[in-house]
Amino acid sequence: MLYKIFADLIVVMHFAWILFMLVGVILTLIGFFYKRFFDWWLFRTLHLCGIIYVGLKAFLREYCPLTILENTLRAKYNPDLTYPGSFIVHYIEKLVYPDVNPSIILVPTIFIAVFTIAVFIIKPPAKIRRIFK
Repeated sequence: MLYKIFADLIVVMHFAWILFMLVGVILTLIGFFYKRFFDWWLFRTLHLCGIIYVGLKAFLREYCPLTILENTLRAKYNPDLTYPGSFIVHYIEKLVYPDVNPSIILVPTIFIAVFTIAVFIIKPPAKIRRIFK
């Protein structure tokens, strides 16, 4: 039972990670057009590192470590389970692991990574800008 609970928690963490990445892209896009709207250096730096990691994983067509961990935990709980997790986790999994061609996720992920890196270089957070002056 503990494996199932941990696997469900991993799915929730994975969903939170995806939300962090998406919110970061939206705030980066808004911040690109409004000078002082989005200058949280720590958030932007963590987001940049995260998006580079996600972009590299997508480009190399490697699975996310959270996916591997979740699958390992589910297999230890019950490999034949047809409805894994709770009701909410079941539907979150459909958002986290959509049943689509990997290119549909790969292309936007790489575009978002390149865009985020470009914005970070063009308009770095004020604290980072001061360090490199």
